[in-house]
Amino acid sequence: MAETARAFAFGPFRLVPDRRILVAEGREVPVRGRAFDLLLALVEHRHRVVSKDELMELVWPGRVVEEGNLTVHVAGLRKLLGSGIIATLSGRGYRFVAPITEVPVEDGPQSRPAASLPQAAQAGAASAAPWSGDLPRPLTKLIGREGDLERVEARLRESCLVTLVGAGGVGKTRLALAAADRIRRSCPGGAWFADLGPVEEPRLVPAAIASALGVDVGGGDPLRVVLAALSATRGLLVLDGCEHLLQAAAGAAELILRSCPGVVILATSREPLRAEGERVQRLHPLDVAAPDGTFGAERLADYPASELFVERARAALGEFVPGDADAAEIMRICQRLDGIPLAIELAAPALQAMTLTELRERLERHFDLLAAGRRTALVRQQTLRATIDWSLDRLAPLERALLLRLSVVNGTWTAGSAASVAGCASGEDEVCALIASLVDKSLVHADLTGLQARYRLLDSTRYYAADRLSAPELAEARASLVRWLARAYKRAEADWPFMPDEEWFALYAPEVENLRAGLAWAFGPDGDERLGVELTSQTEHVWAELSLTGELQTWFDLAISRVDDATPPEIAGRLWLGRCGWVAPRGARALDAARRAVVLFRQAGSRIELGRALWRQAWQHILSGDLASAAPLLEEAEDVLRGEKPNKALVSCLRAQAVFHLRGNQPDVARAELEEALTLARRLRSPRDVALTLGSMAELHCAAGRMGEAVAVAQEALASLGPVQARSAWVQHIAGAVASYRLAEDDIIGARPIIAERLTAARLMRLPHEVTANLERLALIAAREGNLGTAGRLFGYVESCHAQRGILRSFGSQAVHDRLLAVLHRRLAPEELERLATTGAILGEEAMVMEAFPIATKPRESV
Repeated sequence: MAETARAFAFGPFRLVPDRRILVAEGREVPVRGRAFDLLLALVEHRHRVVSKDELMELVWPGRVVEEGNLTVHVAGLRKLLGSGIIATLSGRGYRFVAPITEVPVEDGPQSRPAASLPQAAQAGAASAAPWSGDLPRPLTKLIGREGDLERVEARLRESCLVTLVGAGGVGKTRLALAAADRIRRSCPGGAWFADLGPVEEPRLVPAAIASALGVDVGGGDPLRVVLAALSATRGLLVLDGCEHLLQAAAGAAELILRSCPGVVILATSREPLRAEGERVQRLHPLDVAAPDGTFGAERLADYPASELFVERARAALGEFVPGDADAAEIMRICQRLDGIPLAIELAAPALQAMTLTELRERLERHFDLLAAGRRTALVRQQTLRATIDWSLDRLAPLERALLLRLSVVNGTWTAGSAASVAGCASGEDEVCALIASLVDKSLVHADLTGLQARYRLLDSTRYYAADRLSAPELAEARASLVRWLARAYKRAEADWPFMPDEEWFALYAPEVENLRAGLAWAFGPDGDERLGVELTSQTEHVWAELSLTGELQTWFDLAISRVDDATPPEIAGRLWLGRCGWVAPRGARALDAARRAVVLFRQAGSRIELGRALWRQAWQHILSGDLASAAPLLEEAEDVLRGEKPNKALVSCLRAQAVFHLRGNQPDVARAELEEALTLARRLRSPRDVALTLGSMAELHCAAGRMGEAVAVAQEALASLGPVQARSAWVQHIAGAVASYRLAEDDIIGARPIIAERLTAARLMRLPHEVTANLERLALIAAREGNLGTAGRLFGYVESCHAQRGILRSFGSQAVHDRLLAVLHRRLAPEELERLATTGAILGEEAMVMEAFPIATKPRESV
C-alpha cells in the first residue's frame, strides 16, 4: 500500500511537497516554480541556517544564477506568508523560524489537483510561455471604486501602459487587482502580478517580473527572459508598488511594450513612471459626507468611506448595526481620516475596545491609534505612520523640508503662502517646482478650480509630518504662518472696499482654517501675542463674510484685552472698529467702541477706515434715537469717503444716512440716498450691499404702511444673493423683516416658517438682537392664537432686552410690537400682563426660546 503523503503545517498554511501546493484556510495559495522550491528547501532545512550558496544550489541545481533571484523570491515569500516566518541572519543566510507540524495530507484541508499548478520551467527558459495562473486573491470586497474601475478598463483599451497614482493607503493595489481580474478573462495569456514592493534594488526589477511570470531566469539576463516569454502572448502585466523603483520600472515597461505587442501594463505608484506612452489615472480618497451635513443611518451606504467603515467594523465585531446617532460619529471619523481606505481599515477594529464617540475623540487628538495593521502587509504598509514615513524618507531634502514645515498649515494654501511658511530664500518659483513634485508623489493634493491654485495635505500626513519637527522648528514654522497671514489679511482689508464680493471671498475666505490655527498659536502659551493682536485686527471682514459672528467677537475681545500703550493706533483702531459693525452687539458698548476707533484713526490709519468709524459712531446714535449727535458724524464720514474712489464703505454710509433721514421724517431724501447706494453697490459688484440696500428700501415702504411693497422688495433683496450668502449674518434682519411685514398683514401662516428658520440661525450666529426680534414675532403669534401666558412672558423678556440695549426697533419690528401690545392690552387685565411680563423679564434666553419654539414649529394642520 502506498505511503501516506506528508504535509507541513505552520500557522494557517499547509505545504504539500508531493503535490507541489500551498493551501491556506481551504484555498490554494499560488506559489510558482522556483518560489515553491525555495519554500520547500527552507522548510526541510528548518533546524538550521541555510547559506545563500546552499539555497541557490538547492533551488537552481547546476545553474549559474545571480544572487538577486534569491533575494526576489525570499521577498515574495515574506509578502505571501507574513512576517515572523523567514529570518535573515546577516552574512550567514536564511532560516525558516515558524513552528512546524508534520501531518498526513488526509488530515489537512482538501486541495485542488496539482494539474492546476504550473510545472517547473523547462531548460532554455527563453522559449517558455508564462503561466496564466491566479492573481493574489483579495479577501475583502471592493467598495466605492466602481467608477474608477470602469475608467481603468477604458484607459487600458486606449493605452498599453496605465499607471494608477495615489497616496499611500488609498487602495491602488486593490483596484489594480480588481481591474486585472476583469481584464484577464478576455486575454488569452491571462494576467500576471509582479509585486515590486519588497524589491529594494532597481537591478532586481526584471527578476521580480520573471518570478511573477513563473519563468526561470537561470544564469541568463532576466529582462531577455521576460521579453522572450511575453513576445508571443497576449495578457495584462501588473507592476505593483513602483514608486521607489521609478526609473527601473519605467525602463522595463518600455522595453516590454516595444518587444511584446500583445501585452498591456497596469502599474501602481505614488507618482507617475514618466514612461513613454504612459496614461496616468489619479486615485483619490473615498468620498466622504460634507462636514456640515446631517445624516441618518440609512445614508451611510451613500458614501464609500462610511460604507467601508461599516463593512470593516462588521468584520471585526461580527455584528454592527449603527443607528442615527452612530451615523453622525462614523461620518466625522471618516472625515477625520480623509476617506483613506487604509486609515479606515486600521481604525474600525478599534471598536472592539472603545465606543464610536471615544474613537472619534481620540482620532481628533492624534492618529497614534492607527498603529496596529495587517501582519501580512509589507512593514511600510502595516500602519498609517509606516506608510507615510516611508514616503517622507524617500523625498529629496528640499522636498522633505518644505513638506514638514507645511504641516503647520491646517487648511489649504497657495504657492505664495508655502514660500513664506517655508522661509525659502530662492522664492516662489522654486517652491512651485517643489510643490509640483510633491503633487506628483501624491503627498500634496491640488485644487485648480478656483481663482488661484490651492493645495493641502491630508490630515494624517500633516500630523505625522509635524511630529518630525523639533519644538523650535515647529514654533518657527507657526510664527512664519502667522506673519504670512498678517500680511495676507492686511491686503484683504485693503482690497475689501473696492473688490467685487465674489472675487474677495474666493481669495481670502479659504484661509479661515489657517487663521484659526494661527490665532490659537499666537495667543497660546508658546505664541506671540503682539503678532496675534496685529493679525486679529485685519480679520473683521473675513469673519463677517463667513457669518462667523461669534468667532469675530471672541477673537476681537481677546485681542483688545492684550492692547497696551505700545500697540500702534491703527491696529487698536481696527480692533475697536470690529466691535461696532453691523453684526456686533448694539448699545453703549458699541457706541464706546466706535468713539475709540474714531479717536485712534484720527491719529493714524487710512481715510476709508476713518470714514467707516465715523458712520458707525453715527449709526449707534441713530439706533438710540439721538439724531442730533449723528448728524455731524454722518456729514464728515460722507466727505471723507467721497474723497476716495468709489467704495463699499460709502454705500454703507449712504444707507446709514437714509435711516437717519427716514427717522427724521424725510422719506424723499432717504429714497434718493438709497437709490444712489444701490447704483454704487451694483457698480462695485457687491451682492451683499445690494441686498442690504434693498432691505432698507423695504423699511421705507413699511414706514409708509405699504406692507405689500415692503414684502416684495425684501424678497427681491434675498433673491439677489446666492444660497450661501442668503444665510449670512449680514442679511438675517432682511428675512426676519419679511416675517414682520407678513405679521403686520395678519399672515401668520406665511410668517411662521420664516421665524422658525431665522430664530435657529440667529442663535447659531450669536446675534442676540435678531433672537430678540424673532421672539417678539412669536409673542404676537402666541397672542393671536390665544396662548396669552407665553405671549405675556415673551413680551416681558423682549421689553427687558430692549431696555438694556437702549436701541430703537426697526419699522417692521415696531409694527409687530404695536400689534402685540394692542392684543395683550385687549385680552389681559393690566395686573395679569404685569405679572407675566415681570416673570418673562427675569428668565434667560434659553428658557424663552424653549417656550417659544413650539409656536414657531406648530404644524399647519393644527393651526
